[in-house]
Amino acid sequence: MVSRESRVLLVSMALIAVIVVGLEVVTAAFGLPHWSSPLFGFLLVVGLGVAAPQLYLAATGSERSTVTRLRIVVFLTVVFALFFVGGASGLERLTIWAITGLTVVGWFGYEFHIAYEAAKERESAEAVDRVD
Repeated sequence: MVSRESRVLLVSMALIAVIVVGLEVVTAAFGLPHWSSPLFGFLLVVGLGVAAPQLYLAATGSERSTVTRLRIVVFLTVVFALFFVGGASGLERLTIWAITGLTVVGWFGYEFHIAYEAAKERESAEAVDRVD
């Protein structure tokens, strides 16, 4: 039996394939300029293939924690940035690195927030213990 997580990931990958094939058909049918670019590929793969399913699974609850899901998003964003930035130039390269950097900074901020909240709870519990 296929797990819920696997179904969500497979649907997101199928959606990427449908979008790519659909764009190919539309550009060929109407004689439009080719649509592909490293930035578009990066946004499609990272946004729809990595971030969307992981954030959906984190929001709906599953066997993995939200922190683990966010770590997966950050790690795969960095990995895919390294792949896609090789074919990019100029503004596209800068945009890919900016998105990746913001993702990493956001992750550090989230981890800092979790640690801060845990420390506050610990201090609160210790203060209650001292009063008793």
